[in-house]
Amino acid sequence: MDKKYTILIIDDKVENLKYLNEVLKEENYKIKATIDAQFAINSILENPVDLILLDIKMPVLNGFEVCKILKQNDNLKDIPIIFISALDDVDIKVKAFENGGVDYITKPFEQREVKARIKTQLELAGSKKTIANLYKQQDFFLKKIIHEMNTPLGIITLNVNSLESNIGLKDEFEAIKASCKSLSSIYEDIYYLSKKEKRILALEEIDMMLYLSKRASFFDELANVKNIDMELHLEDNFSINMNKYELERVIDNTLSNAIKHSFENTIINIYLEKNKIRVQNSGHEIKSNDEVFKAFHQDDNEKGLGLGLSIIKEICEKYKIIINLHTDKKYTEFSYDFSQILIR
Repeated sequence: MDKKYTILIIDDKVENLKYLNEVLKEENYKIKATIDAQFAINSILENPVDLILLDIKMPVLNGFEVCKILKQNDNLKDIPIIFISALDDVDIKVKAFENGGVDYITKPFEQREVKARIKTQLELAGSKKTIANLYKQQDFFLKKIIHEMNTPLGIITLNVNSLESNIGLKDEFEAIKASCKSLSSIYEDIYYLSKKEKRILALEEIDMMLYLSKRASFFDELANVKNIDMELHLEDNFSINMNKYELERVIDNTLSNAIKHSFENTIINIYLEKNKIRVQNSGHEIKSNDEVFKAFHQDDNEKGLGLGLSIIKEICEKYKIIINLHTDKKYTEFSYDFSQILIR
């Protein structure tokens, strides 16, 4: 064992402490033991341990009370606690798990069982720490990507517009601007994911005809690269109460996804109807209809990070926007029903 784990045993019976101490020393653990629960709590605050064996029936503070105190402390709440007791009762065991215990060992102790359960919980705790560290690294990585992408995108767009003003329209300029908008959409997805837990997003009244027209216009250059026409069918209009940035993630990801998966020289039809938006494109049939909204999911024809549709689903669930997906060999259609957030 590479790391020498520290285990704290709390039990009001000295003979149990001695027995467990002898058993666990064979596994090269560092053992701390006490009959005083309050002393143990104070000690852990100063020097956290890797695992706690905690008796239930003790004077002054019982095991459940000790566990509750530890779980209320942010620095100690992740320490795995294995309850030990002579009580072999289902209700007591259930209560032990409900109070935050990860396992339950009954007395009299069986050496191999004690060792196996402790080893398993230490490995699980180690895995949780590894995953937590990976999430921290992922968050740092996303922030770095955001920082590194934004400035170059702005510079490229600014200079292409300047060149276009001086030289005139060129297919190459259109391709560069389209690529910038594609990267911009990816940037906004990553930015949304990295900030969503920390921002309070204000609601506002949004006129859907004006908003949808604006977003469709934004993607013209991206559609032109594949000679795709985007046709707006404004059959009705309505206003909703929603955060404009979150609506942008829904609409932009839907439109960019439609362009990405459309065949060249086709039409994307965008319908604004009563309470609804429908986006219909001709392209590859989506094979895994049930899986398509999962983060990082990709079909055989998928390009990109696979984040856009999972973000759409998350935002729609938040606002109770109903999503319907129809796909076959002729066309794919995403529709959104905004009835729950209409301004009437």
